[in-house]
Amino acid sequence: MVRDENSKGVGIEIPNAKKLNKMSVGRAALLDSSTLKLKPRPDYLAMLVKFLDNEAIKVISGMRRCGKSSLLIMLAEYLREMGIPQKNIVMANFESSEFFDVTDYRSLTAWLYKRMDEPEHYYVLLDEVQLVDHWERAINALRVDADVDIYLTGSNAYLLSSQLATLLSGRYEEINVYPLSFKEFMNYAGLSDRRLGLERYLRFGGLPPVVDQGDDCQLAETMLSGIYNTVVVKDVAQHVQIRNMSVLGDVARFLADTTGSSVAITNIERRLASAHRKTAGGTVERYVQGLVDAFLFSRAQRYDLKGGAYLQGGEKYYPADLGIRNMLLDFPAGDLGFALENVVYNELLVRGFHVRVGKLGNIEVDFIATKGETKLAIQVTATMLDEKTRQRELAPLRQLVTKSANEGLRRMVLTYDTVGLGVVDGIEIVNAIDWLLE
Repeated sequence: MVRDENSKGVGIEIPNAKKLNKMSVGRAALLDSSTLKLKPRPDYLAMLVKFLDNEAIKVISGMRRCGKSSLLIMLAEYLREMGIPQKNIVMANFESSEFFDVTDYRSLTAWLYKRMDEPEHYYVLLDEVQLVDHWERAINALRVDADVDIYLTGSNAYLLSSQLATLLSGRYEEINVYPLSFKEFMNYAGLSDRRLGLERYLRFGGLPPVVDQGDDCQLAETMLSGIYNTVVVKDVAQHVQIRNMSVLGDVARFLADTTGSSVAITNIERRLASAHRKTAGGTVERYVQGLVDAFLFSRAQRYDLKGGAYLQGGEKYYPADLGIRNMLLDFPAGDLGFALENVVYNELLVRGFHVRVGKLGNIEVDFIATKGETKLAIQVTATMLDEKTRQRELAPLRQLVTKSANEGLRRMVLTYDTVGLGVVDGIEIVNAIDWLLE
């Protein structure tokens, strides 16, 4: 089908998040593949609506079960409510048995053009598109030949980024979808008690299917295990070509166990060797990258605040979801400081910040976060009530103010404490729950 140059996309009003939150998810969007009712995520839906008909391909990325499929369904319902005919909304979930015969770019192209049999404007929403061999060839041809607005989801960063960069460089927008933030979690679960809510969030995380299990710990743990195993098999093992799944599990547990600490590949090698699973450093690196590409972990690089350059080695890895981390470690007790650090890191990503670990000589700042003109320097600690701890957490932030490159930097310490808050030497001491619920 050739693009009709006289055909234009329908002008669509961009509602605010409050309006999107109240919007019905409709009859066609009542159930997702796990038969759980959809609940709106208005901030993400607002992002998609903002990009409607802007000619770029929209790529929705994130780990499995974080809500990408549900977001596509909500977008389709939004389009229907705005008057777009159902026949002009072309949807496919390539994990469904309905699409077992759509295996490569040729069969994908044939299926799409069969649905798009009139010279009209279409919205094409394709879920887990990386399961189709050479899918990018079909998408690129569709973009050139047809009058379409294209939305894709995928659960492997390598497949999406590498193939899109090859054919579609500069012609796509990426929307990163994360598990529920703490604020989203409280609304999603219908909770009002902040402390109890945080306890549950720190234990079981914010993946929507897990949150849907409510207070049933056994079901939540079973769901987390199932999600992790699916990610490992479908998004890591196939991509990295894993020969020894037990070694991959050991690498994942090592990263989970060292959350908030600098990680060296040699340390992982030694851990594997001590467990009689000797593995070459290059293989370990591939396994780590595979876990990052599947969005199970995120890498925070070290940044020299004096020289303004990235430092090699010693990166930190943070699990994308606290529930997955705890499942890997058999739900350990305590560890509240590192758990809070993980939550803060993930929250910064959700808010759109680029996050690094700050280094100033021998001093380290937990997070240096930037977004446009906004710059944050953040220390995270369970408590500052002990004077020695208080001075230790404030010291790195005090030094930053002397560097001209750090002008305009907002310095903060986030803590569970509810007393001793305020501003000290220009450094804000803030209750972490207050900050998370901003």
